Amino acid sequence: MINIWIMGIFAFMLTLVLVVVVHELGHFLFCKLFGVYVKTFSIGIGPKLLRKRWGETEYVISAIPFGGYVKMAGEGMMEEIQDTGTWEERKYPLGTEEGNLEAAGLDDDIPPERHFFNKPAWQRGLVFVAGPLFNLVLAFLLYTTLVFVGGLRDIPFTTIGLIHEDTVAATSGLQVGDRLLSVDGEEVSTWGQVLAALAPLSVEDAAEATSLSVTIERDGLTENLTLAPCSIASEGYWTNGLEVWNTTVGLVQKGGKAAELGLQTGDLITTVDGQDVTSFNSIARIVNDAPGREIELKWVRDGVLMDGLVAPKLQEIEPGNSVGRISIERYFESEKVSFGRACQLGAAQTQDTIVRTVAVLRDGIMGRLGLDAVGGPVRIGQAAGEMLRWSFSHLMYFVAFFSVNLFLLNLMPIPVLDGGHVLFLIFEVIRGGKPVPERLQAIATQIGLIILLLFMTFVIVLDVWKVSGH
Repeated sequence: MINIWIMGIFAFMLTLVLVVVVHELGHFLFCKLFGVYVKTFSIGIGPKLLRKRWGETEYVISAIPFGGYVKMAGEGMMEEIQDTGTWEERKYPLGTEEGNLEAAGLDDDIPPERHFFNKPAWQRGLVFVAGPLFNLVLAFLLYTTLVFVGGLRDIPFTTIGLIHEDTVAATSGLQVGDRLLSVDGEEVSTWGQVLAALAPLSVEDAAEATSLSVTIERDGLTENLTLAPCSIASEGYWTNGLEVWNTTVGLVQKGGKAAELGLQTGDLITTVDGQDVTSFNSIARIVNDAPGREIELKWVRDGVLMDGLVAPKLQEIEPGNSVGRISIERYFESEKVSFGRACQLGAAQTQDTIVRTVAVLRDGIMGRLGLDAVGGPVRIGQAAGEMLRWSFSHLMYFVAFFSVNLFLLNLMPIPVLDGGHVLFLIFEVIRGGKPVPERLQAIATQIGLIILLLFMTFVIVLDVWKVSGH
Protein backbone atom coordinates (compact mmCIF):
# COMPACT_ATOMS: atom_id res chain seq x y z
CA MET A 1 0.00 0.00 0.00
CA ILE A 2 2.86 2.40 0.82
CA ASN A 3 4.43 1.73 -2.58
CA ILE A 4 1.12 2.53 -4.28
CA TRP A 5 0.91 5.85 -2.40
CA ILE A 6 4.51 6.68 -3.36
CA MET A 7 3.80 5.86 -7.01
CA GLY A 8 0.68 8.03 -6.90
CA ILE A 9 2.51 11.03 -5.44
CA PHE A 10 5.37 10.63 -7.92
CA ALA A 11 2.96 10.36 -10.87
CA PHE A 12 1.00 13.41 -9.72
CA MET A 13 4.09 15.56 -9.27
CA LEU A 14 5.59 14.44 -12.59
CA THR A 15 2.34 15.26 -14.38
CA LEU A 16 2.13 18.73 -12.84
CA VAL A 17 5.81 19.54 -13.38
CA LEU A 18 5.72 18.53 -17.05
CA VAL A 19 2.61 20.48 -18.00
CA VAL A 20 3.48 23.54 -15.88
CA VAL A 21 7.12 23.77 -17.02
CA VAL A 22 6.13 23.42 -20.68
CA HIS A 23 3.33 25.99 -20.29
CA GLU A 24 5.53 28.60 -18.63
CA LEU A 25 8.37 27.83 -21.03
CA GLY A 26 6.08 28.89 -23.87
CA HIS A 27 5.52 32.31 -22.27
CA PHE A 28 9.21 32.61 -21.39
CA LEU A 29 10.62 31.78 -24.82
CA PHE A 30 8.31 34.18 -26.63
CA CYS A 31 9.27 36.91 -24.13
CA LYS A 32 12.90 36.29 -25.02
CA LEU A 33 12.05 36.22 -28.73
CA PHE A 34 10.49 39.69 -28.54
CA GLY A 35 13.07 41.15 -26.13
CA VAL A 36 10.79 41.38 -23.08
CA TYR A 37 12.68 41.58 -19.78
CA VAL A 38 11.74 38.54 -17.65
CA LYS A 39 12.20 39.09 -13.93
CA THR A 40 11.03 35.71 -12.60
CA PHE A 41 10.37 32.23 -13.98
CA SER A 42 8.50 30.32 -11.29
CA ILE A 43 7.32 26.73 -11.13
CA GLY A 44 4.55 26.84 -8.55
CA ILE A 45 3.05 29.84 -6.79
CA GLY A 46 3.24 31.31 -3.31
CA PRO A 47 6.34 31.42 -1.08
CA LYS A 48 9.63 30.89 -2.91
CA LEU A 49 11.39 27.77 -1.65
CA LEU A 50 14.37 27.60 -4.02
CA ARG A 51 15.67 30.47 -6.11
CA LYS A 52 18.65 31.03 -8.38
CA ARG A 53 19.46 33.99 -10.61
CA TRP A 54 20.97 33.40 -14.03
CA GLY A 55 21.47 36.55 -16.05
CA GLU A 56 18.56 38.93 -15.67
CA THR A 57 16.01 36.27 -14.61
CA GLU A 58 15.43 34.66 -11.22
CA TYR A 59 14.42 30.98 -11.54
CA VAL A 60 12.20 29.82 -8.70
CA ILE A 61 10.52 26.74 -7.29
CA SER A 62 7.57 27.89 -5.18
CA ALA A 63 5.65 26.14 -2.43
CA ILE A 64 2.29 25.53 -4.12
CA PRO A 65 2.73 23.31 -7.22
CA PHE A 66 -0.64 24.11 -8.84
CA GLY A 67 0.60 26.45 -11.54
CA GLY A 68 3.44 28.85 -12.18
CA TYR A 69 4.16 32.24 -13.70
CA VAL A 70 6.54 34.31 -15.80
CA LYS A 71 6.93 37.78 -14.30
CA MET A 72 7.74 40.43 -16.92
CA ALA A 73 8.91 44.02 -16.54
CA GLY A 74 6.23 46.62 -17.12
CA GLU A 75 3.39 44.11 -16.70
CA GLY A 76 1.53 46.39 -14.33
CA MET A 77 -0.97 44.93 -11.91
CA MET A 78 -0.12 41.34 -12.95
CA GLU A 79 3.24 41.81 -11.24
CA GLU A 80 1.40 42.68 -8.05
CA ILE A 81 -0.81 39.60 -8.35
CA GLN A 82 2.22 37.39 -8.99
CA ASP A 83 3.91 38.79 -5.87
CA THR A 84 0.91 37.86 -3.70
CA GLY A 85 1.82 35.21 -1.15
CA THR A 86 5.54 35.27 -1.97
CA TRP A 87 6.44 37.37 1.10
CA GLU A 88 7.46 40.08 -1.39
CA GLU A 89 4.13 41.89 -1.53
CA ARG A 90 3.98 45.55 -2.48
CA LYS A 91 3.61 48.13 0.24
CA TYR A 92 0.93 50.04 -1.69
CA PRO A 93 -1.69 48.59 -4.09
CA LEU A 94 -1.64 49.48 -7.76
CA GLY A 95 -4.24 52.02 -8.77
CA THR A 96 -3.27 54.34 -5.95
CA GLU A 97 -0.77 57.16 -6.52
CA GLU A 98 1.69 55.58 -4.08
CA GLY A 99 1.30 52.14 -5.65
CA ASN A 100 1.87 53.41 -9.19
CA LEU A 101 4.99 55.28 -8.12
CA GLU A 102 6.26 52.22 -6.26
CA ALA A 103 5.70 49.97 -9.30
CA ALA A 104 7.35 52.46 -11.65
CA GLY A 105 10.38 52.71 -9.38
CA LEU A 106 10.92 48.92 -9.52
CA ASP A 107 11.59 49.08 -13.26
CA ASP A 108 13.66 52.29 -13.38
CA ASP A 109 16.82 50.43 -14.41
CA ILE A 110 15.11 48.43 -17.17
CA PRO A 111 14.98 50.06 -20.64
CA PRO A 112 11.39 51.08 -21.51
CA GLU A 113 11.55 49.26 -24.85
CA ARG A 114 11.92 46.00 -22.90
CA HIS A 115 8.72 46.56 -20.88
CA PHE A 116 5.95 44.16 -21.80
CA PHE A 117 3.21 46.74 -22.31
CA ASN A 118 5.44 48.77 -24.61
CA LYS A 119 5.49 45.91 -27.11
CA PRO A 120 3.07 45.78 -30.09
CA ALA A 121 -0.30 44.16 -29.47
CA TRP A 122 0.45 41.19 -31.75
CA GLN A 123 3.63 40.37 -29.82
CA ARG A 124 1.82 40.55 -26.48
CA GLY A 125 -0.93 38.35 -27.90
CA LEU A 126 1.58 35.70 -28.95
CA VAL A 127 3.19 35.78 -25.51
CA PHE A 128 -0.22 35.16 -23.94
CA VAL A 129 -1.19 32.24 -26.18
CA ALA A 130 2.29 30.67 -26.27
CA GLY A 131 1.77 28.89 -22.94
CA PRO A 132 -1.42 27.06 -23.95
CA LEU A 133 -0.01 26.34 -27.41
CA PHE A 134 3.07 24.74 -25.87
CA ASN A 135 0.73 22.47 -23.88
CA LEU A 136 -0.89 21.45 -27.16
CA VAL A 137 2.52 20.81 -28.72
CA LEU A 138 3.49 18.72 -25.67
CA ALA A 139 0.42 16.53 -26.17
CA PHE A 140 1.19 16.04 -29.86
CA LEU A 141 4.86 15.19 -29.15
CA LEU A 142 3.90 12.70 -26.44
CA TYR A 143 1.25 10.97 -28.56
CA THR A 144 3.65 10.82 -31.52
CA THR A 145 6.60 9.56 -29.47
CA LEU A 146 4.52 6.91 -27.72
CA VAL A 147 3.23 5.38 -30.95
CA PHE A 148 6.63 5.70 -32.66
CA VAL A 149 8.50 4.01 -29.80
CA GLY A 150 5.80 1.60 -28.68
CA GLY A 151 4.33 0.83 -32.08
CA LEU A 152 0.73 0.53 -33.22
CA ARG A 153 -1.13 -1.96 -31.06
CA ASP A 154 -3.20 -4.70 -32.67
CA ILE A 155 -4.69 -8.06 -31.66
CA PRO A 156 -2.69 -10.83 -33.38
CA PHE A 157 -5.68 -13.18 -33.69
CA THR A 158 -8.41 -13.54 -36.32
CA THR A 159 -10.53 -16.27 -34.68
CA ILE A 160 -14.15 -15.30 -33.99
CA GLY A 161 -14.98 -15.29 -30.27
CA LEU A 162 -18.51 -13.91 -30.29
CA ILE A 163 -21.24 -13.22 -32.85
CA HIS A 164 -23.95 -10.76 -31.87
CA GLU A 165 -27.55 -11.64 -32.58
CA ASP A 166 -29.58 -9.82 -35.24
CA THR A 167 -26.51 -8.87 -37.28
CA VAL A 168 -25.45 -9.89 -40.77
CA ALA A 169 -22.64 -11.96 -39.26
CA ALA A 170 -25.21 -14.06 -37.38
CA THR A 171 -27.02 -14.97 -40.62
CA SER A 172 -24.03 -15.36 -42.89
CA GLY A 173 -23.03 -18.81 -41.69
CA LEU A 174 -20.08 -17.67 -39.57
CA GLN A 175 -19.58 -19.50 -36.26
CA VAL A 176 -17.66 -18.93 -33.04
CA GLY A 177 -14.27 -20.59 -33.47
CA ASP A 178 -13.96 -19.82 -37.19
CA ARG A 179 -10.56 -18.35 -38.09
CA LEU A 180 -10.70 -15.66 -40.76
CA LEU A 181 -8.02 -16.17 -43.40
CA SER A 182 -8.89 -13.48 -45.94
CA VAL A 183 -11.45 -10.75 -46.61
CA ASP A 184 -12.29 -9.79 -50.19
CA GLY A 185 -9.22 -11.67 -51.37
CA GLU A 186 -6.82 -9.92 -48.98
CA GLU A 187 -5.10 -12.08 -46.36
CA VAL A 188 -5.64 -11.02 -42.75
CA SER A 189 -3.42 -11.88 -39.79
CA THR A 190 -4.62 -9.39 -37.15
CA TRP A 191 -8.03 -8.32 -35.92
CA GLY A 192 -7.29 -4.74 -36.92
CA GLN A 193 -6.95 -5.88 -40.53
CA VAL A 194 -10.28 -7.73 -40.23
CA LEU A 195 -12.07 -4.65 -38.90
CA ALA A 196 -10.52 -2.36 -41.51
CA ALA A 197 -11.69 -4.68 -44.29
CA LEU A 198 -15.21 -5.24 -42.94
CA ALA A 199 -16.22 -1.91 -41.44
CA PRO A 200 -16.97 1.16 -43.61
CA LEU A 201 -16.07 4.40 -41.91
CA SER A 202 -19.57 5.82 -41.57
CA VAL A 203 -23.23 5.34 -42.32
CA GLU A 204 -22.84 7.69 -45.30
CA ASP A 205 -20.91 4.89 -47.05
CA ALA A 206 -24.10 2.81 -47.21
CA ALA A 207 -24.82 3.49 -50.88
CA GLU A 208 -21.39 2.24 -51.94
CA ALA A 209 -21.14 -0.73 -49.55
CA THR A 210 -21.10 -4.18 -51.13
CA SER A 211 -21.06 -7.71 -49.81
CA LEU A 212 -17.61 -9.11 -49.16
CA SER A 213 -16.30 -12.64 -49.57
CA VAL A 214 -14.53 -14.09 -46.55
CA THR A 215 -12.40 -17.21 -46.37
CA ILE A 216 -12.42 -19.08 -43.08
CA GLU A 217 -10.84 -22.13 -41.52
CA ARG A 218 -13.26 -24.39 -39.60
CA ASP A 219 -12.30 -27.76 -38.14
CA GLY A 220 -9.23 -27.85 -40.36
CA LEU A 221 -11.20 -27.18 -43.55
CA THR A 222 -11.36 -24.01 -45.66
CA GLU A 223 -14.71 -22.44 -46.60
CA ASN A 224 -15.82 -19.34 -48.50
CA LEU A 225 -18.73 -17.25 -47.16
CA THR A 226 -20.33 -13.89 -47.92
CA LEU A 227 -20.65 -11.10 -45.37
CA ALA A 228 -22.13 -7.60 -45.71
CA PRO A 229 -21.54 -5.09 -42.88
CA CYS A 230 -24.71 -4.01 -41.09
CA SER A 231 -25.63 -0.34 -40.66
CA ILE A 232 -26.69 1.03 -37.27
CA ALA A 233 -27.84 4.53 -38.23
CA SER A 234 -28.85 5.48 -34.69
CA GLU A 235 -25.26 4.98 -33.53
CA GLY A 236 -23.71 6.67 -36.55
CA TYR A 237 -21.45 3.79 -37.52
CA TRP A 238 -21.43 0.37 -39.17
CA THR A 239 -20.98 -2.95 -37.42
CA ASN A 240 -20.12 -6.45 -38.52
CA GLY A 241 -21.44 -8.19 -35.39
CA LEU A 242 -18.14 -9.90 -34.60
CA GLU A 243 -15.80 -9.98 -31.61
CA VAL A 244 -12.37 -11.55 -31.67
CA TRP A 245 -11.52 -14.65 -29.63
CA ASN A 246 -9.04 -13.07 -27.26
CA THR A 247 -9.10 -14.08 -23.60
CA THR A 248 -5.32 -13.79 -23.25
CA VAL A 249 -4.18 -11.48 -20.46
CA GLY A 250 -2.17 -8.44 -21.55
CA LEU A 251 -0.96 -5.95 -18.94
CA VAL A 252 -1.80 -6.57 -15.28
CA GLN A 253 -2.01 -3.44 -13.14
CA LYS A 254 0.32 -3.34 -10.14
CA GLY A 255 -1.66 -3.56 -6.92
CA GLY A 256 -4.88 -4.51 -8.74
CA LYS A 257 -7.19 -7.40 -7.98
CA ALA A 258 -5.82 -9.54 -10.80
CA ALA A 259 -2.26 -8.99 -9.58
CA GLU A 260 -3.33 -10.06 -6.07
CA LEU A 261 -4.86 -13.20 -7.59
CA GLY A 262 -1.60 -13.98 -9.40
CA LEU A 263 -2.62 -13.46 -13.04
CA GLN A 264 0.26 -12.77 -15.40
CA THR A 265 0.66 -11.50 -18.94
CA GLY A 266 0.07 -14.37 -21.37
CA ASP A 267 -2.35 -16.32 -19.16
CA LEU A 268 -5.35 -17.66 -21.09
CA ILE A 269 -8.62 -17.16 -19.17
CA THR A 270 -11.10 -19.98 -19.85
CA THR A 271 -14.00 -19.49 -17.42
CA VAL A 272 -15.29 -16.63 -15.24
CA ASP A 273 -17.87 -17.23 -12.50
CA GLY A 274 -18.65 -20.64 -13.96
CA GLN A 275 -19.19 -19.35 -17.51
CA ASP A 276 -16.98 -20.24 -20.47
CA VAL A 277 -15.54 -17.11 -22.10
CA THR A 278 -14.35 -16.64 -25.67
CA SER A 279 -13.86 -12.86 -25.89
CA PHE A 280 -12.44 -10.14 -23.68
CA ASN A 281 -15.75 -8.32 -23.66
CA SER A 282 -17.49 -11.41 -22.30
CA ILE A 283 -14.98 -11.42 -19.43
CA ALA A 284 -15.59 -7.72 -18.84
CA ARG A 285 -19.38 -8.09 -18.80
CA ILE A 286 -19.27 -10.71 -16.04
CA VAL A 287 -16.69 -8.83 -13.98
CA ASN A 288 -18.45 -5.48 -14.40
CA ASP A 289 -21.63 -6.88 -12.86
CA ALA A 290 -19.91 -8.41 -9.82
CA PRO A 291 -18.30 -5.60 -7.78
CA GLY A 292 -17.43 -6.80 -4.29
CA ARG A 293 -18.69 -10.36 -4.93
CA GLU A 294 -16.20 -13.22 -5.07
CA ILE A 295 -16.12 -14.94 -8.45
CA GLU A 296 -13.99 -17.83 -9.64
CA LEU A 297 -11.52 -17.46 -12.50
CA LYS A 298 -9.87 -20.34 -14.32
CA TRP A 299 -6.91 -19.83 -16.61
CA VAL A 300 -4.20 -21.76 -18.40
CA ARG A 301 -0.51 -21.00 -17.99
CA ASP A 302 2.10 -23.06 -19.86
CA GLY A 303 -0.43 -25.84 -20.32
CA VAL A 304 -1.37 -25.98 -16.63
CA LEU A 305 -4.96 -25.18 -15.55
CA MET A 306 -5.08 -22.75 -12.60
CA ASP A 307 -7.94 -21.17 -10.67
CA GLY A 308 -8.68 -18.70 -7.88
CA LEU A 309 -11.27 -16.42 -6.32
CA VAL A 310 -11.34 -12.67 -6.80
CA ALA A 311 -13.74 -9.90 -5.74
CA PRO A 312 -13.83 -7.17 -8.44
CA LYS A 313 -13.25 -3.67 -7.12
CA LEU A 314 -15.94 -1.03 -7.69
CA GLN A 315 -14.35 1.59 -9.92
CA GLU A 316 -15.64 4.72 -11.65
CA ILE A 317 -15.17 4.52 -15.42
CA GLU A 318 -17.06 7.73 -16.23
CA PRO A 319 -19.01 10.30 -14.20
CA GLY A 320 -21.86 8.55 -12.43
CA ASN A 321 -20.97 5.09 -13.78
CA SER A 322 -19.04 2.61 -11.64
CA VAL A 323 -18.49 -1.09 -12.38
CA GLY A 324 -16.46 -4.02 -11.12
CA ARG A 325 -12.82 -4.16 -12.21
CA ILE A 326 -9.98 -6.65 -11.71
CA SER A 327 -7.51 -4.42 -13.62
CA ILE A 328 -6.27 -6.39 -16.62
CA GLU A 329 -5.94 -5.37 -20.25
CA ARG A 330 -6.60 -7.52 -23.30
CA TYR A 331 -3.57 -8.89 -25.08
CA PHE A 332 -2.02 -6.82 -27.87
CA GLU A 333 1.10 -6.96 -29.96
CA SER A 334 2.80 -3.89 -31.41
CA GLU A 335 3.80 -3.14 -34.99
CA LYS A 336 6.48 -0.57 -35.66
CA VAL A 337 5.43 2.45 -37.71
CA SER A 338 7.42 5.08 -39.61
CA PHE A 339 8.03 8.48 -38.08
CA GLY A 340 5.72 10.10 -40.64
CA ARG A 341 2.93 7.67 -39.79
CA ALA A 342 3.55 8.26 -36.07
CA CYS A 343 3.15 12.01 -36.63
CA GLN A 344 -0.14 11.42 -38.44
CA LEU A 345 -1.42 9.23 -35.62
CA GLY A 346 -0.18 11.70 -33.00
CA ALA A 347 -2.00 14.57 -34.72
CA ALA A 348 -5.18 12.49 -35.01
CA GLN A 349 -5.04 11.55 -31.32
CA THR A 350 -4.47 15.18 -30.33
CA GLN A 351 -7.43 16.31 -32.42
CA ASP A 352 -9.62 13.56 -30.97
CA THR A 353 -8.69 14.59 -27.41
CA ILE A 354 -9.57 18.22 -28.19
CA VAL A 355 -12.96 17.23 -29.61
CA ARG A 356 -13.81 15.02 -26.65
CA THR A 357 -12.66 17.60 -24.10
CA VAL A 358 -14.64 20.39 -25.78
CA ALA A 359 -17.73 18.16 -25.67
CA VAL A 360 -17.27 17.59 -21.94
CA LEU A 361 -16.70 21.31 -21.28
CA ARG A 362 -19.80 22.17 -23.30
CA ASP A 363 -21.90 19.66 -21.38
CA GLY A 364 -20.54 21.00 -18.09
CA ILE A 365 -21.34 24.61 -18.99
CA MET A 366 -24.85 23.63 -20.10
CA GLY A 367 -25.48 21.74 -16.87
CA ARG A 368 -25.68 18.29 -18.45
CA LEU A 369 -23.07 16.86 -16.10
CA GLY A 370 -23.40 16.34 -12.37
CA LEU A 371 -20.87 16.88 -9.60
CA ASP A 372 -19.32 13.49 -10.37
CA ALA A 373 -17.81 15.05 -13.50
CA VAL A 374 -15.86 17.64 -11.49
CA GLY A 375 -12.34 16.60 -10.55
CA GLY A 376 -9.58 18.47 -8.79
CA PRO A 377 -6.01 17.80 -7.59
CA VAL A 378 -6.88 14.73 -5.52
CA ARG A 379 -8.67 12.93 -8.34
CA ILE A 380 -6.03 14.04 -10.85
CA GLY A 381 -3.43 12.52 -8.53
CA GLN A 382 -5.48 9.35 -8.26
CA ALA A 383 -5.78 9.07 -12.04
CA ALA A 384 -2.05 9.70 -12.56
CA GLY A 385 -1.19 7.06 -9.98
CA GLU A 386 -3.57 4.58 -11.62
CA MET A 387 -1.89 5.15 -14.98
CA LEU A 388 1.62 4.66 -13.59
CA ARG A 389 0.53 1.39 -11.98
CA TRP A 390 -0.28 0.19 -15.51
CA SER A 391 2.94 1.45 -17.10
CA PHE A 392 5.01 4.58 -17.65
CA SER A 393 3.55 4.80 -21.17
CA HIS A 394 0.04 4.91 -19.71
CA LEU A 395 1.12 7.82 -17.50
CA MET A 396 2.51 9.69 -20.52
CA TYR A 397 -0.81 9.21 -22.34
CA PHE A 398 -2.50 10.73 -19.29
CA VAL A 399 -0.04 13.66 -19.29
CA ALA A 400 -0.86 14.28 -22.97
CA PHE A 401 -4.59 14.18 -22.21
CA PHE A 402 -4.16 16.51 -19.20
CA SER A 403 -2.02 18.90 -21.27
CA VAL A 404 -4.79 19.24 -23.88
CA ASN A 405 -7.22 20.01 -21.06
CA LEU A 406 -4.95 22.80 -19.79
CA PHE A 407 -4.60 24.15 -23.33
CA LEU A 408 -8.37 24.57 -23.58
CA LEU A 409 -8.97 25.74 -20.00
CA ASN A 410 -6.27 28.42 -20.17
CA LEU A 411 -7.80 29.89 -23.32
CA MET A 412 -11.16 30.44 -21.64
CA PRO A 413 -11.92 34.22 -21.53
CA ILE A 414 -11.63 34.49 -17.74
CA PRO A 415 -9.51 37.28 -16.25
CA VAL A 416 -6.32 35.90 -14.62
CA LEU A 417 -6.17 33.10 -17.24
CA ASP A 418 -4.35 33.55 -20.56
CA GLY A 419 -7.69 33.77 -22.37
CA GLY A 420 -8.65 36.69 -20.14
CA HIS A 421 -5.48 38.56 -21.10
CA VAL A 422 -6.24 37.93 -24.77
CA LEU A 423 -9.76 39.31 -24.19
CA PHE A 424 -8.34 42.55 -22.77
CA LEU A 425 -5.99 42.73 -25.75
CA ILE A 426 -8.89 42.34 -28.20
CA PHE A 427 -10.72 45.21 -26.45
CA GLU A 428 -7.55 47.30 -26.76
CA VAL A 429 -7.38 46.69 -30.51
CA ILE A 430 -11.10 47.48 -30.89
CA ARG A 431 -10.54 50.72 -28.97
CA GLY A 432 -7.92 51.77 -31.53
CA GLY A 433 -4.88 50.83 -29.44
CA LYS A 434 -6.17 52.38 -26.23
CA PRO A 435 -5.64 49.85 -23.41
CA VAL A 436 -8.44 48.89 -21.05
CA PRO A 437 -7.94 51.04 -17.92
CA GLU A 438 -5.52 49.25 -15.60
CA ARG A 439 -7.81 49.76 -12.63
CA LEU A 440 -10.64 48.02 -14.49
CA GLN A 441 -8.28 45.22 -15.45
CA ALA A 442 -7.19 44.92 -11.83
CA ILE A 443 -10.78 44.67 -10.57
CA ALA A 444 -11.73 42.11 -13.26
CA THR A 445 -8.59 40.07 -12.61
CA GLN A 446 -9.14 40.09 -8.85
CA ILE A 447 -12.74 38.93 -9.37
CA GLY A 448 -11.51 36.20 -11.72
CA LEU A 449 -8.86 35.18 -9.19
CA ILE A 450 -11.42 34.99 -6.39
CA ILE A 451 -13.75 32.89 -8.55
CA LEU A 452 -10.87 30.63 -9.52
CA LEU A 453 -9.76 30.18 -5.89
CA LEU A 454 -13.33 29.48 -4.76
CA PHE A 455 -13.72 26.92 -7.54
CA MET A 456 -10.41 25.27 -6.62
CA THR A 457 -11.51 25.10 -2.97
CA PHE A 458 -14.83 23.61 -4.06
CA VAL A 459 -13.27 20.89 -6.21
CA ILE A 460 -10.73 20.00 -3.51
CA VAL A 461 -13.53 19.60 -0.95
CA LEU A 462 -15.51 17.61 -3.53
CA ASP A 463 -12.44 15.46 -4.20
CA VAL A 464 -12.01 14.63 -0.52
CA TRP A 465 -15.75 13.99 -0.18
CA LYS A 466 -15.66 11.68 -3.22
CA VAL A 467 -12.47 9.83 -2.26
CA SER A 468 -13.73 9.27 1.29
CA GLY A 469 -16.57 7.22 -0.19
CA HIS A 470 -19.50 9.64 0.00
